[in-house]
Amino acid sequence: MKIIDRYLVTRFLTPFTYCIFSFVVLYITYDLSINLDEFIKNKVTVDKLVAFYMIRIPLILVNSTPLAILLSLLYDLGNMNRHHEIVAMRASGIHIDRIIVPFLIIGAVLAVLVFIINDQIVCKYAYEEEQLRQEIFDGYDSELAIIWKNIPFRNPSVNHDWFMESFNVKTNEMIGVVVREFADTGQIVKKIVAKNARWFNNQWLFEDGSVYLYNEDGLPQVSEDEDEQAPKPFTKMLMPYSITPEDIENTRKNISTMNFRSLLRYLMIQNKNSRLYRAILVDLHHKIAFPFVCIIAVLVAIPFAITTQRGGFIKGIGISIVIFLAYYGISLMTVGMGKNGLLPPFVSVWIPNLIFLIFGGVLIKKAAY
Repeated sequence: MKIIDRYLVTRFLTPFTYCIFSFVVLYITYDLSINLDEFIKNKVTVDKLVAFYMIRIPLILVNSTPLAILLSLLYDLGNMNRHHEIVAMRASGIHIDRIIVPFLIIGAVLAVLVFIINDQIVCKYAYEEEQLRQEIFDGYDSELAIIWKNIPFRNPSVNHDWFMESFNVKTNEMIGVVVREFADTGQIVKKIVAKNARWFNNQWLFEDGSVYLYNEDGLPQVSEDEDEQAPKPFTKMLMPYSITPEDIENTRKNISTMNFRSLLRYLMIQNKNSRLYRAILVDLHHKIAFPFVCIIAVLVAIPFAITTQRGGFIKGIGISIVIFLAYYGISLMTVGMGKNGLLPPFVSVWIPNLIFLIFGGVLIKKAAY
């Protein structure tokens, strides 16, 4: 790393760290002030309170990083501009394109970090956070969340319907399982009823059940062989179903809180013509597209920071934030249009990024000359 790169990166990281820390403290302080009465009323213990806010910190980091980049660059480059450091660099032959390279690299690195934190941490603990919130605010017993009652599940990709009287998400065990298999015409062809089922060596092991076969008229088959029973009972049977415990758990999750792998797997078992399939596809693209806002923040902040004269710092911040909010507004609108079928999923998610990347590039080119 060259001296100028090290200098620019070091200057940026200081206000950026302060911004991130400030956003975390402000959020926790604000949320605590609003919910303090509830915490006291429900006699929430300190360790549970700490756990509640610790789980939320990764989400705060993901949402605040783009704004922290924007404010840090406006402050850092704005100070350099007011002290004529930018002018001195350009006078010594360093083009503005060379000055912004370290910040673009930082934006790209932070975009990758935002994706990883959101996908591997925020999504991982989203369900636990919701359970803890219900326990704190609604007095909900978190232990009850381990066993789910009366769970219907449909796998449209292979025309299978499941029903479980209970499902233990900790042990991956089912009680009172019924699986119905349908032909493409909608006619039932097989039904498996089992007293128990458990996840064993990456397969479902059904126990103490029976297999019912159906004819072309949808009626149960009756065996004419005296040595063969209909339905066919079994003690244990490994079932070749592609459904995993994670797929069943995903039915209770909001698709926006699933990580990329879970969302992709959930997409694969949906009917491609359904509205849910389209909504999942939009969210899948959005998980990849959202981190690019870190690069957009760099492209928007730099032109205003290096062209703002004395006394115009607040104005530059105001305009940059308005542009940034416009990005979020357009993004929310196009994502909604994508989920409602008004735009293709890919276009609905990526078009705001494309527009503002081009817009930011144009601003930088104007600032350079």
